Amino acid sequence: MLEGVILAGGRGERFWPLSRRRRPKQLLALIGEESLLAATWRRMRARLEPAAIRVVAGEDLQAPITAELPELTPGGFIGEPVGRNTAPAIAVAAALGRRGGRDPLQLVVPADHWIPDPAAFWESVHIAEQVAAAADRPLVTFGVPITRPETGYGYIERGAPRAEGPGAYGVARFHEKPQREQAQAYRDAGGYYWNSGIFLWRASAILEELERHLPALSRLVTPLTSTPDPGTLIGEIFAAAPSESIDWGVLEHSARVAVVEAGFEWSDLGSWPSWGERMAPDGDGNVARGAVVSRDTQGCLLYAEQGLIATLGVRDLVVVRTGDATLVIDRERCQDIRQIIAALRELEGGETHL
Repeated sequence: MLEGVILAGGRGERFWPLSRRRRPKQLLALIGEESLLAATWRRMRARLEPAAIRVVAGEDLQAPITAELPELTPGGFIGEPVGRNTAPAIAVAAALGRRGGRDPLQLVVPADHWIPDPAAFWESVHIAEQVAAAADRPLVTFGVPITRPETGYGYIERGAPRAEGPGAYGVARFHEKPQREQAQAYRDAGGYYWNSGIFLWRASAILEELERHLPALSRLVTPLTSTPDPGTLIGEIFAAAPSESIDWGVLEHSARVAVVEAGFEWSDLGSWPSWGERMAPDGDGNVARGAVVSRDTQGCLLYAEQGLIATLGVRDLVVVRTGDATLVIDRERCQDIRQIIAALRELEGGETHL
């Protein structure tokens, strides 16, 4: 039995001003005509029935998510009263999976990644399912082959190959986001992957590792497996849980993790430049969407949700215009957009733009 868990709690701050608190990145149609969340749901539905898919997100996003996913069952939404990162979200989903004595395989995917080929995705999942059946490495992550010295991703160093299928390995260790020189060294060495943040495991396996490495969180979620009213308890769990990622809290400390090489094209769409990489540029290297007029402009990303953007004599900028805000930033500084978010939070009236 396989279940899907879609993590949709992110706020997509690096896509400000298009991404907002009430309409975060996963609800945007950044590529194509459907939102990233809807594309993720469609990819999961290639194999899973709606009743086998749960979506974890902030309580304040329940209405827009339900509108975006009309097939989502009433019990399929897990509301977070407060964001606590991925470990509590995954722990709650795993405990709910164990209700009634069940023990499903759970495929955990972020809601805001770009994967254009569902068939190739499910081929890799099939290999991961075989690995997850092994007692020694029941926790499986998906590693993306490195194509550039990326400093915005965590890295996975693979260990010995496994017999379950091509591209399956034990995990030697995880590495945090590196400086550029170290990222280049990982690429040159071979045997390293980007950490995609996509996982597959049996619910009981991840709960066992939570008990070993995050015992306080494990104690919080254990009653979910049997309580007659899980809804009330879920809110209490998120309120009391520590904010912790599943990578840092569990996987980096566990000796039971395997990696399957992703045989599918992937991007986390983590910034405006990563969006630009997926779009077709013009002859001057510009990517434009919406009402844009550009002259003597090179290497710019220009996104007009409302109104007109006009550029002349500029290069390597990102310009994004919405109804109430305009962003102009050096293309190489897009990882620093959170400085603007922080400034808006301190500015009187700035919260209205978040």
